[in-house]
Amino acid sequence: MPERNSLRAARKIGLMAAVACVTCAGGCSSSGTTRAAESDGGGEESGVSTSSGSSSGTTSGSSGSSGASSGSDTDTGTSGSSSSGGSTGDGGTVGGVPGGVAGPGATISGCEIFPADNPWNVAIDGPDVQVIHTYDSALPQGTELHPDWGDYTTNHYGIPFNLVPASQADQTTVFSYAADESDPGPGGWMGTNPVTSGSSTGTTAYPFFGTMKIEGDPGPGGTPGNLPGDQHALVLQQGASGCTSYEAWNCVPSSGPPFQCANGAVFNLTSNALRPLGWTSGDAAGLSILVGLVKLAEVQAGAVNHAIRVTFNHTQGAYILPATHAASSLGSPNPPMGLRLRLKASVATSSYIAPSQVIMAALKKYGFIVADNGSDWYFQGDSNDGWDAMAPDGQDTLIDEISSDFHHLTGADFEAVYSGEPITTGL
Repeated sequence: MPERNSLRAARKIGLMAAVACVTCAGGCSSSGTTRAAESDGGGEESGVSTSSGSSSGTTSGSSGSSGASSGSDTDTGTSGSSSSGGSTGDGGTVGGVPGGVAGPGATISGCEIFPADNPWNVAIDGPDVQVIHTYDSALPQGTELHPDWGDYTTNHYGIPFNLVPASQADQTTVFSYAADESDPGPGGWMGTNPVTSGSSTGTTAYPFFGTMKIEGDPGPGGTPGNLPGDQHALVLQQGASGCTSYEAWNCVPSSGPPFQCANGAVFNLTSNALRPLGWTSGDAAGLSILVGLVKLAEVQAGAVNHAIRVTFNHTQGAYILPATHAASSLGSPNPPMGLRLRLKASVATSSYIAPSQVIMAALKKYGFIVADNGSDWYFQGDSNDGWDAMAPDGQDTLIDEISSDFHHLTGADFEAVYSGEPITTGL
């Protein structure tokens, strides 16, 4: 197997031959190699805690044993108050953000998606949140914003997630690329523990199933770690004492176990614990993918009450918590993983359709979190056929109209805010 540092350096930086970035249909990595990425589809701060990095590497507990009703593999609802994007006032350091304020948080099908004071749920529009200009020169100012999602059935665009009840059985799952930075399922590792042995391969059990949706709706076959697309598999499992998100990268479709992926991460959604410092996840930043997606149900309900994940072609070889991993050898002023960006309060949004305004309000209040390498200013949402419904103005599909609205916004409409210093622990 490769040296662990080499493995980390290679993670999410490129899967195919190097070509000029102008030809990257799926985004380019920080090293300039082609990356079939998000566009395919798709010092310690106070207020957040890091996991202990035990021998199992797990950051989550049991997802509960309640016999929750069986859910379909699409999101079915969210809750939360409307987000106007107005200033929320000042506060202490919340979720790692000096001046941040805990928000109402997001709920999906009865699952609270992290506590209200989790960095993803903390509002960053208050007067005491510090704007910084460290990264301005590396954030493309003239590049248009790109909503990076759409329908599942026809175009397979965006990142789908699968909802399952607490009773969903865990099935044998094999990680064969970065098992040494992966979490086991509730039953632990089967055989050798790859975390303690430093092995790229390990076997555990996740609540995966044969008909689960995988990003891009790929065909079977291929080797995890060398697939042309990210092929994320996300499973949100309900539970009486809290819900759990199982998130894997580079997964091969299968009608049944064993399921094969490059790596996996388990997020206890009742906890603010982070992954061990230096560890990746389904994305290069070591973050949950599920939480940062723009979800159709949220937009329909009138509020996106969390930060949104965003990608950049060139990132820094460092991260800001809650990120725990980086996938670049570049330095400042390139944006580090975990950097927070917000839509400037002065940007007028009233001329856009209501769903676009909902997302723009969230970007003023909660902002972006840099989560992965990919095309500049691409931000991600769920893969859901509902995005292909007619837009409120009756002129186009909903996702096409939203995309048209966001093409009027560029990098110059955003500003970075302070949420801690970049660190390199574990890289």
